[in-house]
Amino acid sequence: MMKIYWIEVRRSPLLWCLPLLIAVDMAAVFGRSHYWIGVWPQASAAAQIPALFFAPAFSAAAAWAVGRSLRRGIAEQRGAAARPAWHMEAAQFMATVTYGVLAYGLGAAAAAAVSVPDAGPGFLWPSYLLLGISVIIACSAVGHAVGRLARSTVAAPVICGLACFVAIGGAGSPRNLGFYVLSGDPGIEINGAALAVRLALAAALVAAAVCVPALLRRGRTGWAPGIGYRAMGLGALLAVVTAVGSLPAAGSIRADRAAPKEPLCSNGSPRVCLWPEDRKYLQQTSAMAERLGAIPQDWIRTPDTFYELGVRPDGPETANDFSIVEGNLWFAAPNMAGSIIQLSIPPRCEELSPENANKVGTAIAQIEMWLEFRAMGTSETPSVQSDMPPGDLAAAQGATRLPEAGQADWVKQRLNVIHEAPCA
Repeated sequence: MMKIYWIEVRRSPLLWCLPLLIAVDMAAVFGRSHYWIGVWPQASAAAQIPALFFAPAFSAAAAWAVGRSLRRGIAEQRGAAARPAWHMEAAQFMATVTYGVLAYGLGAAAAAAVSVPDAGPGFLWPSYLLLGISVIIACSAVGHAVGRLARSTVAAPVICGLACFVAIGGAGSPRNLGFYVLSGDPGIEINGAALAVRLALAAALVAAAVCVPALLRRGRTGWAPGIGYRAMGLGALLAVVTAVGSLPAAGSIRADRAAPKEPLCSNGSPRVCLWPEDRKYLQQTSAMAERLGAIPQDWIRTPDTFYELGVRPDGPETANDFSIVEGNLWFAAPNMAGSIIQLSIPPRCEELSPENANKVGTAIAQIEMWLEFRAMGTSETPSVQSDMPPGDLAAAQGATRLPEAGQADWVKQRLNVIHEAPCA
């Protein structure tokens, strides 16, 4: 069987397309963004992204490749061959998938190579790579089966490619069936049970693609499948149905990770504790915390430690644990500022009149935004969209450009509004 496989590999037209496939893979990995470089789970997710493009492409390629053998008039030779029919089918299918997995693997190797200098200990997470491989193989199996059964030399590849693209894009998102992910937050991991079901589905589709078409085409070749071959085909179909039915029961493709036993923490005061995989952000987040701790205003109370979401060892996370979204630290600043507001300005009243509640809310929001600017060490407009009204954003932004004494007076005015508001 291996000899047949290598013959199919050498004669496959995908051999000449391999440079293009590698170029597409590199464009998908590096063309979207670069924030993932240096963070192993993010790099793993980025390396998995090309599967979104390869799966439809190889569904069409498998349909075309298997149909090519029929167009050359060798179906009768296959039926009369001494080897079992599924050997021939499996060899041709494996040859097609080989090129997809090879190009996909080269992209993953490139993602790992550029991440090594900054990522520290660890490597790409296999679960992300296996998720991508399962999608490529599953779509290729569908294309192989349709190409073997269809009579059209053009319609089958086109239909398979488009159908796979629509299915993955429409129902394959992490919130639906979960056949891909777009980012690899360190606090999230691939659900092992869900991944196992997807791998099982891919394997079942391969078995069905290899066994079932011969059962349905036996009248054209004169070859009659034996009981064992029929059992293989029916078993493969049953496995596909079972795997599809198990997708909802396996749960979401993503799951929360347990807090690390030894989070990565800074030595400064206040401390910052991160997921070990986010080590490349330690210096920047530590500088943010130290800027907040160095503000010369007596009313400010800073926590001993700022925690990244999911890292807190002493219980569930709080609303003010920060996240680093796609490498942008402006997402962390509001949570750090919120931690200070929570400690420094505890609520005085159980209830305020609507008018006073609006005044107090505006004053707190402006101070919090001012703290965000101080944490980032800049007065430039945030690189992320803010829900704050433009006037309040401009007020906080303008305050950061004042001397320290002016900033203290600006904050004091708002603290007076907060502390002097009468309770209802």
